[in-house]
Amino acid sequence: MNLSRKIADAVETLPPGGPLPCPVEAEAAGARLSVHLTAQGPVGIAFDGLDYAAAGRRDLSADELRKWGDRLAARLTYLMEPLVVLEVDALAGEAALRSQAPTPRGDLRSFYEVRLRREGSLHLQRIAFDEAARRRQAVPCRMTIEVLERLADDLVASLD
Repeated sequence: MNLSRKIADAVETLPPGGPLPCPVEAEAAGARLSVHLTAQGPVGIAFDGLDYAAAGRRDLSADELRKWGDRLAARLTYLMEPLVVLEVDALAGEAALRSQAPTPRGDLRSFYEVRLRREGSLHLQRIAFDEAARRRQAVPCRMTIEVLERLADDLVASLD
């Protein structure tokens, strides 16, 4: 069974009305995906963050991180906003992607933020920037289980 099906099964087999928030994890062929689930319903899920670690230890160069970010941005077109590579920090071995145009709602502007790391891992979260308070805060990512499955497939494929 592949990683996308395993994470979907892990979410779908949680007991109804079980305690939330809770971590949900899946592993296949050495790759690992985990989400910190905050809500679950008949239509979809919400989670604070998603972590992915590719199979096998890697040591990606700054150029390889940029190319990985570009591949992800090209693949993840079904998220609320298109992603773009903002910067690559060669010394830290990280690349940052963000939504190209945040979604405004009242005083908040929400966007996806993805951090790629040289060892082949990433962290995805949704951030809301409060214009009035001039502060960032993490907010839940919301998606269907089918979108989570597709995201898992795209994460695996983006590093192959």
